[in-house]
Amino acid sequence: MTPAEREEALERREANAALLMAKLEKDRAALDAEIQASAAASKAASAINRALQADAAKKAKDLEAQCVQWEAKLARLKAEVGMAPPSAPEVPPGRSSKELDLERAAIETGQAKLANDRALLDEQKAAFEHEVAETRAKLKAEAHSLAELRAKLAAVRGEIEGGVKAREAEVRKKEASLEEERAKLQSVADALMRDEAQQHEQRAKLEAQVAALAAKEVMFEERNRQLQERLKNFARA
Repeated sequence: MTPAEREEALERREANAALLMAKLEKDRAALDAEIQASAAASKAASAINRALQADAAKKAKDLEAQCVQWEAKLARLKAEVGMAPPSAPEVPPGRSSKELDLERAAIETGQAKLANDRALLDEQKAAFEHEVAETRAKLKAEAHSLAELRAKLAAVRGEIEGGVKAREAEVRKKEASLEEERAKLQSVADALMRDEAQQHEQRAKLEAQVAALAAKEVMFEERNRQLQERLKNFARA
């Protein structure tokens, strides 16, 4: 694999790592939003629970006050009427039997209303306790879900950090390998440049020697020509 191909492969790996980091960041943001929504829902449920408890306490207090009033009125009426024998009822002076019947009817109505109010209070208490139990169960489930989401978020964060560290270690390793290969290639290039300079210097020396040999050859031919002419002149003489 050439250095260019290795650099291209490293760039592809870095791009894949960036995509993975973006996806993990998106998942972590979604989990954070879900956790915040669950926390807000839990706070709202707690506020609703407190409001329901306050409302139920107020209603119970009002009903108890009404019960106390009706019981006091009933006690007062009983004290006024007395426990007379049914065979010979005595009419208190200044009060007719009709008034006593009306008071007895009022007492019975008050007792019936008190019984209804107590039954309604018991029913409201039972409904409130049931609603509180459901709210507590819901809050417990939401807390459990929130704990699971936090554990999942911690696992995702750990996975992200581990992946990032692994990617960084791999990138550093690749960078060190590429730097080592670049240094080797640079040393080879320097050696080639030195060899080329030596070859250029040797070529210049050879060219100089060839030029000197050519000059000597020209001089030798000139001397040979002069010698031939001398031999011709000597032959003629």
